[in-house]
Amino acid sequence: MKKRQQEVRSKFIVLENHFLNTFYSGLYLSAGDFIAIGRQNGLALQMHSREMLIKELLNESEALGTINGVLSSLNLLIDDRINTYHTLSLQYPAARAPLTRLAQKSNGTKSLLARESRGNPYEH
Repeated sequence: MKKRQQEVRSKFIVLENHFLNTFYSGLYLSAGDFIAIGRQNGLALQMHSREMLIKELLNESEALGTINGVLSSLNLLIDDRINTYHTLSLQYPAARAPLTRLAQKSNGTKSLLARESRGNPYEH
C-alpha cells in the first residue's frame, strides 16, 4: 500500500472554491482583479492561474496580518459589480431576471466574506 503525501489544506478552502465557481459566487473575478487587490494590500502577486492567485492572496495576507484589508477590498469590488448588475438591469429590462439572480448570489458572497472576517469562535 502506498503512503499518500499529506497536502496542507488551506484554511480558506471554502472561499477559494466559492470565488472560482461563478455559478455560486455570482461573479467572475479575473487574475488581474486578484493581483490588484493584493497590490492594494501590500502583496506582490505574480501572474498565475486564478486558483493559485486566490490561494496566495488569502494565505499570504493571513500570514502578514492583512486579511481584513483583503476581505474589505473584495467587498468593495463585489459592491461595484452589484451596482453594475443593477445598472445593466435598468438599461436592459429583458435581462433583468438573470442579472437579479447574479446580484443576489453576489450578496451571498458578501455574507460569506463577513462570516470569514468574524472567524471561527471554536478556533484557538
